[in-house]
Amino acid sequence: MREVSNSMGYVKNDGLDFARAFFIAAAFTSSFDIFLVFKIGFNFRVSQILLLIPIGFAIVKAVHHRVIWPLAFGWLVLWTIFIIAFVPNTSFLVRSMGYAAWLVFDVFDIFACVQLFPTPTKVLSLVRWYVYSFVFVATFGLVQFVSPLAGLGDTLLVTQWWIPDILPRINGFSYEPSFFSTYLLMGWVVCAYLMESKATLFARTHLQFYFFIISLSLVLCSSRMGILMMLIWYSQYPLRFIGYLATGSVHKRFARISLILFGMAMLLIGVVIYSVGFDEILFLFDGIGIFGRASHSVDIRTDSMMDTLSLFMNSPFVGYSLGGIGPAIAEMHGVTNIDFETVKVFEGNSIFMEVLAASGIFGVIPFVMFVLHIVRKPFLLARRLTSEQSKILVALTLSLIFEFAILQFNQVILRPYLWMHIAVLAACYSTFKLHGCVAMEKGIA
Repeated sequence: MREVSNSMGYVKNDGLDFARAFFIAAAFTSSFDIFLVFKIGFNFRVSQILLLIPIGFAIVKAVHHRVIWPLAFGWLVLWTIFIIAFVPNTSFLVRSMGYAAWLVFDVFDIFACVQLFPTPTKVLSLVRWYVYSFVFVATFGLVQFVSPLAGLGDTLLVTQWWIPDILPRINGFSYEPSFFSTYLLMGWVVCAYLMESKATLFARTHLQFYFFIISLSLVLCSSRMGILMMLIWYSQYPLRFIGYLATGSVHKRFARISLILFGMAMLLIGVVIYSVGFDEILFLFDGIGIFGRASHSVDIRTDSMMDTLSLFMNSPFVGYSLGGIGPAIAEMHGVTNIDFETVKVFEGNSIFMEVLAASGIFGVIPFVMFVLHIVRKPFLLARRLTSEQSKILVALTLSLIFEFAILQFNQVILRPYLWMHIAVLAACYSTFKLHGCVAMEKGIA
């Protein structure tokens, strides 16, 4: 793992391409919940196995060369210590220990990414491959959507159907469509911002194609939260247009985009209603309690959030650790025969509520500080960077904000793709901070 530096401080021929390839492979498989998963008590995902190589190489590199500490790493480590300290506060010790180990693994994931991609060239390559990973999963989702037409049934990992054996809900490699959309949303926001800012990381037509593939897959998976997040993103244009109107001026670009979006929405709604009829599409509202449909989906999420808050109120200073929340909620509901399968239906879901109950009132402070740093500091650094580096950093940070938002309504904090995204953001921040500002000042970036 020899490193040779040139006069500009850039590292060449460091011998770590093998480890980087494994890291990128882990990014491609970070959403795999039902494919290449090995059950040995706990579920071991292929992405975690692939990451063992980069983590090992990164540790060796850190021992022999200068360590690059990731953004807000101290706050992350301090929060992890609280999670480990509260492991015994559970009736299901093995699970609690396993979840704490999982968090430690995610911490090393971030550390490894920052060590392995320390130069602008390498980190830009990482971001490109990271975007390709979303396109890959989205493309598989589209193939999955049309698979019934080829008579493949549920062969391609379909887990849910709107119309059995005819119209699937895309879930990709994830447990279900909501998990799929939660993963894919990150890539969608990155592409959306890079397009909006006219970034040159990809050729314009290529980026538009990637965005189209991811958008189509997100819409066809029919996750209400995923579509809501897309609508929230696009709401910026009419809101910014109205903001300009309030100051007595008309922003032609925002007005044009707003009209196009409104027209496309009306056209799509009209075509769907005309083609299949209003009554036939009401199944899309199942679970959210409008148009006379059942509200079970909303009720389940709300009840889960309240159960998690109740745990915190019961023990505000001593947390339950991440792996102890499910068993504690199960016990609240009178479930005594707890095992790995039974406890899955009692997860806390809303990640900030989950962290609060897991960490306690003092333990949650380092987590909040970690989140504030990884959201705020990239924006501050982006102001001092070259245009292209700034756009990449802002795209990744906005994507993380949207991911945190959607995770308040589904899943748990230890989703592999969340920590993969934080790792990529941390690598970009460290590299651009070290090389980007210097390059700008010297006029060589």
